Amino acid sequence: MSQHHPAPGTGGDPLLAKAELARPLAAQVVVFAVLAELAERHPGLPGAYITTSQFTPTEAHVLLDGPADLEAWRQATHTDVGDVQLIKVDGEWKVVFTASVGPIVLRVYTVFAPASSAVTG
Repeated sequence: MSQHHPAPGTGGDPLLAKAELARPLAAQVVVFAVLAELAERHPGLPGAYITTSQFTPTEAHVLLDGPADLEAWRQATHTDVGDVQLIKVDGEWKVVFTASVGPIVLRVYTVFAPASSAVTG
């Protein structure tokens, strides 16, 4: 038995509804447009590994090379320094923040070894 309740009127699992799976690439165009505008406004902004999905078409995940790159993105997105978090996930340290940039949400992060690990490793 599914842990999910069927979507009203569909009889199916809401996570597998055909309408959800059939979103066109055009649904994600807003993410690409905002990222292009960000690049135009901040041409020196470090490059990143960026992913988006048809399931969350107004959200992008931004993986950066290190804390310095993350700081540049924080400044470019006008994110308050208090919104940056240091978290440990699956044994790896990450510095993360979430930023609303126009109509989209960026989940920005970098994985790194703390100085003590880098020195002893």
